[in-house]
Amino acid sequence: MGLNKSTLSQQIYDILREDILKQNIHCGEKLTLNVLKERFQVSSTPIREALTRLAQDGLAIYYSNIGITVIEPTKKDLKELYEFIGDLDSLAIRYAALHPAKKDLDVELKDSITTARRFLEEEKVDDWHSLSDSFHLIFYKYCQNSRLIESASRIRSQLTIFSNQYSLRTDAQDSIQKEHEEIYQVYHSGNIDSAMTLMRKHVMNSLEYALECLE
Repeated sequence: MGLNKSTLSQQIYDILREDILKQNIHCGEKLTLNVLKERFQVSSTPIREALTRLAQDGLAIYYSNIGITVIEPTKKDLKELYEFIGDLDSLAIRYAALHPAKKDLDVELKDSITTARRFLEEEKVDDWHSLSDSFHLIFYKYCQNSRLIESASRIRSQLTIFSNQYSLRTDAQDSIQKEHEEIYQVYHSGNIDSAMTLMRKHVMNSLEYALECLE
């Protein structure tokens, strides 16, 4: 595989991260240095750097005398992850509602769910899934809290492994879209507390889909 030598580590990281998120590299699979060297036709250094970043993202774990392995969440892990991201997402709503440009936030949210609904009706699943994820991220864009953003970013990478799977289900797509629309309507009406509650409920509903993927 030909790679730009000036950004070897970044490119390898991007490729491996995408493989993990789309489960081309499965949960629990070992990332062997020799295999990766052969795949990318590069030295150990950029591969090690990429693997370190994957571990920092929470997508892989280093084990002594074993090496690095893609995470393999248990039901307990998933429950903790989804509960935590539900709390973070709801906090993002609270903080974003205080942004001076909250009218711009409202416009972005409306555009997002409107376009997502159109993609769903046109059966453009990949495009819909991308917008579905970005619906949550819009609140972070306006939340004015870098630590909240950093915490959510790492956790969300782990959850994407599962959302990439259950987003292919039409029942999940319909449910997620309707819940996003409900969250927006309540937020738009100015009832921030209710929007936060609905966001937590929405994330916990997604947990059920994730647990089914785990089985």
